Amino acid sequence: MLLETLAGLAAANIVLIETLHERGLVDKTHFAHAFGRALDGLAPEHRGGMVEEVLHNMRDRCMNLPGGGDPDVRAWLDRLLER
Repeated sequence: MLLETLAGLAAANIVLIETLHERGLVDKTHFAHAFGRALDGLAPEHRGGMVEEVLHNMRDRCMNLPGGGDPDVRAWLDRLLER
């Protein structure tokens, strides 16, 4: 349940960032750099886990890059974003 909640929150943030970017209110590359900084400062106990995976996915989406990582996680997040 916690994992699903975190992923849902991540998906909601991506939708928000994409919407604001499309309307010309924000440049989503600024968010990509922020997610990159969060990855750089990630505590060792969170590396290799879902937190790192979500941050990578969010950074990559803000840079319009294909996301990396576990294809099951990506497919699940993609399904959330389609709703």
